[in-house]
Amino acid sequence: MALNVVGAVLGLLYGTLASGILVPVVSGRKAEPAAALAWLGVLLYNAAAWATLAEAVTKGPLTIYSGLVVHDPFTSFLAASAGLAAVIALLSIGTSAAEWPSHPALYSLLPIILFGTYLMAGAYNAVMVLAVWLLVSVASYVVIALPGDAASRGAAVRYILTGAVATLFLAFWVAVHAIAVGSTPRSLGLADPFDFSGYPSGGLTAVALTLFLAAVGFKLGVVPFHWWLPNVYARADGRAVSVVAGIAKLGFVAVAGRLVYSAATPQNAAGLAAILAGLAVVTMTYGNVAALTSRDLQGILAYSSIAQIGYILTALAAAAYLRGVAGDAASLAALAAVAIHGLAYALSKAPLFAALGGEGGGEARRLRGLLRSDPASAIGIAVLLFSLLGVPPLLGFWGKLYMFMSAVKYSIPLTLIALLNSGVSAVYYVAAVRELASPAPEAPRLARSASAAIVSAALIALAIGLLAPSLYPLLYP
Repeated sequence: MALNVVGAVLGLLYGTLASGILVPVVSGRKAEPAAALAWLGVLLYNAAAWATLAEAVTKGPLTIYSGLVVHDPFTSFLAASAGLAAVIALLSIGTSAAEWPSHPALYSLLPIILFGTYLMAGAYNAVMVLAVWLLVSVASYVVIALPGDAASRGAAVRYILTGAVATLFLAFWVAVHAIAVGSTPRSLGLADPFDFSGYPSGGLTAVALTLFLAAVGFKLGVVPFHWWLPNVYARADGRAVSVVAGIAKLGFVAVAGRLVYSAATPQNAAGLAAILAGLAVVTMTYGNVAALTSRDLQGILAYSSIAQIGYILTALAAAAYLRGVAGDAASLAALAAVAIHGLAYALSKAPLFAALGGEGGGEARRLRGLLRSDPASAIGIAVLLFSLLGVPPLLGFWGKLYMFMSAVKYSIPLTLIALLNSGVSAVYYVAAVRELASPAPEAPRLARSASAAIVSAALIALAIGLLAPSLYPLLYP
């Protein structure tokens, strides 16, 4: 039975990849056939990802490629979340990207990024991690540059430079890993590549861990590796950013979670947790303070993305500590909370960035008066912002609640700092919502596709939020 599931999942994934590859061959310069093929790829991916999640939750981890990729409930949930975010992003973008000089590339690269995200989330091989890292990264660089305007090109250059540095750190990690484990099947990654227990010395373990944390830190926008993120997320076309921020990032979150879970041991758990906690504090604090100073809604979303990663790091610190002192169950509960919050993050960021890009800019005042001209869109935007804030019963509330519940088992001061930061974020989220209801001489109106995506995402955030208390226990033993 498991073999049949593996075959079906692989078939669907190859269909996803084929859909992306066929776009430039079939569509030419027309947006409609390109978008249709992208939709086909996204739907095939969702079938594969949700089938993987069902298998992982009910029967245990799903193994493909002879153990090179292994999906457990945590990684498969994030992979499925990426698929759902892709549906929302593509719904919002529609055929509006036809104005871009190379618009077919967007519809081609979206299924390819999803394919790489699935493999990255479950990669159980050091070389596989590097390979899919490169695939997703290069595709993301191209997506950011596709709109062709000066701001997007400049953002893409910054993104490429940062990505090159991150990839160098990752390549050095692969080299250290190969040296540490020797010329054996394990050196090829046929064992958990983030398990450092077999390394010959603590110094080599520290080097490997530092290299990988730096590489992932760049990708997630962790302070002090964050400098590129505001320049990319706030300045590039929001439709392109929605793919990078709302979809591809979940693969890197999955890798970070797997690293923390595998690397933590009773000997190093306290030290690893302390490092992650320190990064969490500076990351969430910087993101929130910077967002407070921004009057640009796309800029607010960019800086709040940094803050959201800070909250996730808080839960990862707890996962590392609990793995070392309390065992697997408590650590997996923290990772399950990260997975739920990852979905809440993606559901909000993908349509919000895409809608702002479609409006040609991110100034908060551009949406002033939207409640009067387009109440459904205004209410949907408010719901998504409140989900990011953590207002019950929306999905973001449960993500934060479960993450902070795990964090309090590790450090009460860290949890209080996270709660304080979450409270600070209310200032800019509420201010953005207030703009929607403020009077304006010319009331704006979102494109139909953007409005549909925002309303759909808001309804999903509410529906899954109502189900979250039942969903959460399924993601850990």
